[in-house]
Amino acid sequence: MKIEIAKYSGYCFGVKRALNMVEKTLEKYSGSGKKVYTLGSIIHNPGVVIELSSKGLISTGDPEDIEPDSIFIVRSHGMSPKVLKRLAGKNIEIIDATCPFVKKAQAKAKKLEEQGYFVVVIGNRDHPEVIGIKEHVSGAGVMVIEDISEASAFLNKKKVGVVFQTTQTADKVKEIVSELIDKCRELIIYNTICDTTKNRQDSTRKLSGKVDIMIIAGGRNSANTTHLANISSSENSRTYHIESSDEINPEWFKGSEKIGISGGASTPEKDIIKIKNMIESIDS
Repeated sequence: MKIEIAKYSGYCFGVKRALNMVEKTLEKYSGSGKKVYTLGSIIHNPGVVIELSSKGLISTGDPEDIEPDSIFIVRSHGMSPKVLKRLAGKNIEIIDATCPFVKKAQAKAKKLEEQGYFVVVIGNRDHPEVIGIKEHVSGAGVMVIEDISEASAFLNKKKVGVVFQTTQTADKVKEIVSELIDKCRELIIYNTICDTTKNRQDSTRKLSGKVDIMIIAGGRNSANTTHLANISSSENSRTYHIESSDEINPEWFKGSEKIGISGGASTPEKDIIKIKNMIESIDS
């Protein structure tokens, strides 16, 4: 079998940056007695989360669990400024690992509100990045839209400003934006999909259309990896979304000659190589 890895697989810039900050922080405070926290997973990859936990990183779902005089790392998805203000009031040192592309989306949303626009965030409303973007807008002047049905139900507004979750697909946002055009008199759109996300999606689409089987590697709770799996499935029905090489089924590859692999932004290169080696061992 011939195996090809999509060009833009592996960690994106924002994830690399966040993990580097975590590693340096854990090293700096090792043996000091100070606890290092994140709110939720630092990135959406179970294996990486377990590895960092073994080094001392504490992941919690409740800000109240974060002890005074500790260290708190804002994960790559960003978060609510209200929560950060509360933590700062507890004498907690805050290290901001928010992806710069996410910060751009947060700033654009806030700017739109200041200019008098009703803000629409296109994305998954339960995703931490979207929650953080939304909470950079005060009051009731903001709404999250996930799909075309919600866009159709959107009540007319005079001025609407739109930003996107950074890992959204271009096709999806185009569909939703086309519906919003008739819902307002003035529409401003900031394309906040990050460049790496678009390149990753395009390379996955291209590769999945020319192979017999496509493997998408990454956490199932990762929005960008799920989008890759959906894109690949639209081009190739024999698409498998896995979190690790342990999930590979040799039966998938019978009679296949060309295999493609793509990984999400939170998928380590070592995981992708391990998957490639596992497939090669089946072929041998």
